[in-house]
Amino acid sequence: MSWAFVKGTYPPISFRELFGNDNPVEVEIGCGKGSFLVARAEENPGINFIGIDRVAKYMKRRKMRVEREEARNIQFIQAESRKFLEEALRPLSVSVFHMYFPDPWPKRRHRARRTFSEDFLKLIHSRLSPGGLFEVATDDLDYFTEMKKGIAATRELWDNVRETVNERIFGGTMKTNYEIKWAAEGRALYYAELAKGTKGS
Repeated sequence: MSWAFVKGTYPPISFRELFGNDNPVEVEIGCGKGSFLVARAEENPGINFIGIDRVAKYMKRRKMRVEREEARNIQFIQAESRKFLEEALRPLSVSVFHMYFPDPWPKRRHRARRTFSEDFLKLIHSRLSPGGLFEVATDDLDYFTEMKKGIAATRELWDNVRETVNERIFGGTMKTNYEIKWAAEGRALYYAELAKGTKGS
């Protein structure tokens, strides 16, 4: 079973139909080449994973490899993130969202294109299951400052918020390609983890 963009809309996803089970589901927004997600899937066969990216070419090779190896707990889908979350994902359905190093759109005239915003956080919260997590990282201090403003504005939604610099909170040694590259260049890497309450709705 596969899901694709159809006439401007994304059909709602049934995780049971997509994966054949009711295991928890993690979603990476802007998965790029998919190296982080594949590593998580290989180490966690009891969890299902979806990687979404607006640009298909970055994940095409990884998708072909996953299909060739018949990995059953991971799917890659070309999609625009906000629309996908709104239309394809059901409320309270995702255990963890990952969003690592989204495009910071550093020029002031382009900042409206940034994915992370107060409204986006509310959408993430609505799709997270009780006790779920949202993990985010960036190497852009200006973007991270903006992220923290959005987090502060929605603080009542989150049971706990953690922030670190150059210290990954989630996933241990599993890192994205950009993360490895930029850490080697000595860039400061900023992380945040937002935890939804166990009784959240």
